Amino acid sequence: MKIDARKNLIFLIIMVVVIAFSAIMADQIESGFGKVEVSIVEIEDPDGNIVVAKLFRPKEATASNPLPAVVNMHGYQNDKDVQGPFSIELARRGFVVLAPDALGHGDSGGGLNLGGWFADPTYVMGNETALAWLIEQPFVDAEYIGVTGHSMGGMNAVKLPALFPENVKAVVQQASSPGWPELPNLLMLQARYDEFLGFRENQLRVEPLDQSETRAAAFGLTPPVEWDTTYGSFEDGTARRMALINMDHHLLPLQNKSVAELLDWMRLALKGGEGGSMWIEPTKQIFMWKEIFGFITLLGTLVTLLPVTNLLLSTKFFAPVAQPIPGRYVASKKDWWKLATINMLIGGILYPLTTQYGGIGGPIETWFPWAKMEMANGVAAFFFANAVVAFVLFIFWFRDKKKEGVTLYDMGVTYGEEENKMDWGILGKTVLLAFILFMWMYLFAGLFQITIGQEFRFAWPYMRLFSSGLRVKFFFIYLIPALLFFLVNGGLFLFGQARMKEYETPAKTQWMWWLKVVYAMVTGLFLWWCFQYLPWFLGGAGPGTETITFFRMSLAQFTSMWPLMLFVYIPEFIILFWFHTWFFRRTGKIYLGALMIASIATWFMTAGTIWLM
Repeated sequence: MKIDARKNLIFLIIMVVVIAFSAIMADQIESGFGKVEVSIVEIEDPDGNIVVAKLFRPKEATASNPLPAVVNMHGYQNDKDVQGPFSIELARRGFVVLAPDALGHGDSGGGLNLGGWFADPTYVMGNETALAWLIEQPFVDAEYIGVTGHSMGGMNAVKLPALFPENVKAVVQQASSPGWPELPNLLMLQARYDEFLGFRENQLRVEPLDQSETRAAAFGLTPPVEWDTTYGSFEDGTARRMALINMDHHLLPLQNKSVAELLDWMRLALKGGEGGSMWIEPTKQIFMWKEIFGFITLLGTLVTLLPVTNLLLSTKFFAPVAQPIPGRYVASKKDWWKLATINMLIGGILYPLTTQYGGIGGPIETWFPWAKMEMANGVAAFFFANAVVAFVLFIFWFRDKKKEGVTLYDMGVTYGEEENKMDWGILGKTVLLAFILFMWMYLFAGLFQITIGQEFRFAWPYMRLFSSGLRVKFFFIYLIPALLFFLVNGGLFLFGQARMKEYETPAKTQWMWWLKVVYAMVTGLFLWWCFQYLPWFLGGAGPGTETITFFRMSLAQFTSMWPLMLFVYIPEFIILFWFHTWFFRRTGKIYLGALMIASIATWFMTAGTIWLM
């Protein structure tokens, strides 16, 4: 394939401009187009751990005009920027906002002490350190502080009023535990489709809301209680409200109603019902534009891999990496659909079975004490199990196909159609090329994170700098099972055993191959998503309800975190497999795509999410 270096360079420049514009727009939205100063603060806790937080200070907040403030806490698998919708909208309405990374998350140090979190009412993962710092700031009205948190952050939020009784005047729980009657001015944002059994069973789930005496008691109310109705008084701290949000647990912070409810609650509890000069009607929100621009930076950076790869392959040094696609073997239409369907079913079956090993106190943490990222453990188990099963099946299949003259060259593994041997020089250049491409993405994204504070992301920690050497260590640990998966399932199987035919044009081939790859690799996960959510969304029945109690009993954890993660993994894999397909077609070998996609997926998984002590 002849490379037009000039066209690729122009395309790269255009993409860089688009990404830069999107990052600047995201920054402008985050800062309220100049009305809010956004900065990163680092605070040392009593144990010497550094708690990193993002501070949103309206420029009207000064020592002579202190404003009420809110501590905005993220959930278990998240970091401070996942709570961005609340931070952005609060700050542009005249609230100082501090969004910390909990210990073991994002840029903060330490590590989550899981036992201490459950047993110690004063352990709030560094959020108490962040709140203490916030109270001392001269531009903060320390007598009017609100705390809010999603999921794990909400469980931390109910602890803070007891630690700061003179300061905290409002609590907003987002898809979390109920709390208790003593909490000041409590608002609960309840996800109708919450995946977590503990959160669901303690919450009012039917209308009229007269079925949960436990929940009503936690709120200091007597049933019956109505959704979206305010009880009590803000003046004496007894105000109570339960707002029902038609969304699942994870995506609740991205809902207009969630944000609007919180905004008005903080106005009533912290500002005496007066909005002030910066007040904006609560439903007039702009945070989603930041998420959209963030998605453009994320996807755009992946797209830059195409011209950067082409430019490097146009050099004399890297040119040998671009090998022709072996054309002697193509799976028949019937065989392809059979192989793809079997692979899809295997992935679907293994997802709920293997990810369980990433659970709290799961076997992987016992077997490998250095594997401290809980969710990454579950994904690693899934990758490894899939690779083992696929490799065993490939061995039996290939043993028969060898009799028909099929070779490892036809599988995209070896070099030289006649010699059928490895070329370690080309393979070494392939590894070097993958390293350069990864570092291009990492440094390019990091440049914007350092200069204007914008990460390339959408609703989840994706492209961000590693905050410590420990996270780099985790990257290499979890890269191993990911690489096995993308070499075997995403290599030997997809582009060897299940090799597809070429279509009339290269473009049609790329898109048709990608669609078929998605069927073979992602459909099993999508079927699980449908099984978990369609009964809920369409008929009100879901995991943990009476209709499928047997499922809850047999795979308890799968009714909570792991179906929730499908909202992340399914779109992520769909996008990454497009690039995986392109890398194989560009090089004729399974290696560059496996190296790149394994590295990207592992980067997303380890750069910002939780690790345990």
